[in-house]
Amino acid sequence: MSVYLIPKGTILSLDKIRRGFLWGGAAGEKKINWVKWEQVCKGKKQGGLGVKDLRKFNIALLGKWWGRIVMEDKGLWKKVIAEKYGRVGEPSFNWLRENMNFGSSWWRDLSRLNDIDQEKKGWLVDGLELKLGEGVDISFWWDKWSGDGCLANKYPRLYLLSTGKDYKISQMGGWHNDIWKWSLQWRRSLFSWEEHQELELLKEINEKTIARGRPDQRIWIYSKDGCYTTKSAYQILAAEHRNSQQRLALQKVWNPLIPSKISAFSWQLLQGKIPTKDNLMKRGVIQDPGECRCELCGAGEENSSHLFVQCKVARDLWTACYKWWGIKTVTDRDCWRFFEQHSSMLETVGVKQGWECIWFVVIWTIWLARNEKLFRGKEVDSGRLFELVQIRAFSWIKGKRRGCFFSIADWIQNPANCLSINRNSRRYLKRKPPEMEMEL
Repeated sequence: MSVYLIPKGTILSLDKIRRGFLWGGAAGEKKINWVKWEQVCKGKKQGGLGVKDLRKFNIALLGKWWGRIVMEDKGLWKKVIAEKYGRVGEPSFNWLRENMNFGSSWWRDLSRLNDIDQEKKGWLVDGLELKLGEGVDISFWWDKWSGDGCLANKYPRLYLLSTGKDYKISQMGGWHNDIWKWSLQWRRSLFSWEEHQELELLKEINEKTIARGRPDQRIWIYSKDGCYTTKSAYQILAAEHRNSQQRLALQKVWNPLIPSKISAFSWQLLQGKIPTKDNLMKRGVIQDPGECRCELCGAGEENSSHLFVQCKVARDLWTACYKWWGIKTVTDRDCWRFFEQHSSMLETVGVKQGWECIWFVVIWTIWLARNEKLFRGKEVDSGRLFELVQIRAFSWIKGKRRGCFFSIADWIQNPANCLSINRNSRRYLKRKPPEMEMEL
């Protein structure tokens, strides 16, 4: 993956294997792909699962060769490539924009990287920047050294009038008593409106400092140390600039107190992509509409909003949980909006994360109860479900959060108080934990 561009057919074959693994399909067995693969491959901050997009990862790996060519000054291999292919490695990055359809297949693949992804066209050149030193290797007009873009495109009229279109920065001025002075030369006297542009140009370039004796540097702007990294390149290729409400809400499912399996289930649920009966009917697994009744209450069609919010069993469980936490509210009937409503109810530091955890515990408990009823015929006891929620939340928080010394009895009596005292007081840290507990 780090030497050649992988053929699209090969990537499709690999993605097919990965999809089968994700959704549980065995060899020769086809399973339902509940979420589009493009959504799965998005980062968690973009509302996906963070699975690598092989095409973009392949491009990011190949980009490391350009990083080495641009930033390494020494090396026999670079000299050989420069002799064979010409302007390679010059401080100007214009040669990176050229699609060089000659040479070896490896070289042709590299030459396509800058524009190969139509959504991120020019990503490679945009990420490279020249750090000004003494200006010996940087083109005054054509290199990107002053703000965004090159000066030739910002001031096209002045570029046409310049007598030094190919000059380096060091040739556009000189040192006088250890002070750098610009000396811009024009083919003729400037008109008044052109003089105004010249003043704007001088104002812009005077903000840059010419450092005598310090060589010019080439840096990758997306990493802290200025070096090209596959990770930073992949993040640029995979990034999305849309700031949708749905994407922001999907980020919340990755609560550090929640087991990854439950977070992944919740991520799938909030997109309406879990195997509820309505979804199974849409995909032809269930043929008879009469079989789509809710497994827990039998009073409505089983969909995400009904099963986890509107169903009588779910309502009773939510009511008990809210009473347990001392909260009175009217819950939204839509599963998605209810998730956002629940997340915003408590903002107290130390308590908020634990409160958000309750939502995941309840929906997971409901889902397990539904499956027990559907596949094993086990009747649902609302009181027992509430006890399971209390115990399950206690075990998740104790297992994931450091310094939790409260007992199950304390937790059942006042969960919010346990989380706030445990964070802000040393009372629990001074006493010895009960023998039945273990500090995690």
